[in-house]
Amino acid sequence: MRIAPHVHLVASGQMGFDLTDRFDCNVYLLAAGEEYVLFDAGAGLGVDQILAVCAEDGIDTARIRHLFLTHAHADHGGGAASLREHLPVTVYAGAATAGILRAGNEEAVSLPAARRAGIYPADYRYRPCPVDRELADGGQVTIGPLTIEAIATPGHSHDHMSYWVSGLDRRYLVSGDAIFHGGKVVLQDTYDCNVYETNRSIEKLAGYPFEALLPGHLTFSLQRGRRHLEAACAVIAQLGCPPALG
Repeated sequence: MRIAPHVHLVASGQMGFDLTDRFDCNVYLLAAGEEYVLFDAGAGLGVDQILAVCAEDGIDTARIRHLFLTHAHADHGGGAASLREHLPVTVYAGAATAGILRAGNEEAVSLPAARRAGIYPADYRYRPCPVDRELADGGQVTIGPLTIEAIATPGHSHDHMSYWVSGLDRRYLVSGDAIFHGGKVVLQDTYDCNVYETNRSIEKLAGYPFEALLPGHLTFSLQRGRRHLEAACAVIAQLGCPPALG
């Protein structure tokens, strides 16, 4: 689903547009000259659907060469192994995410608890995936006209990265689960979800200039995306926590 001149939404589940498998996060594809870049991988149960969406949009999947992960949670990183099998992608992630992916560490992404809670099927398994390049906070990658900067944004999870993308018709913030439309956040009863770090990460993101917000769930904003950060920061300024999604 093309959403901007250089941007497609190629996956989205029940917390978004029901475009692909219900467990998928929003997966964005950005055109970078002769290549394409993916942000996040979905849960891995609907890879054929993702490829079908790409085909419907006229995207040559042989040109999808890069996959950036925001964090290792199953709905974002669980599909990385399957996508890597189907596409000639280099996989990028922060060091903590990379360690989880390589080991297929289900405990690190609280998957056993999520299965017990009925969030994922009892037979869902997290597949290990190689990570080709680890990114540090502030690290930059240039792909065609794009400059992609990694931004460490712990809070939703300890390994969370967001990405600031420049070089296209507008500047994009790929926020993963750090911030959503309406200035909302996701707080979970997991070992590494932290309100204080969530707020600090939102303030950090607010320091970046961008027009479009591409979050991991719900809808996106192609213009005036900063208003969602500003709404969250207004709550934080009063020592509060932004409203929770759900």
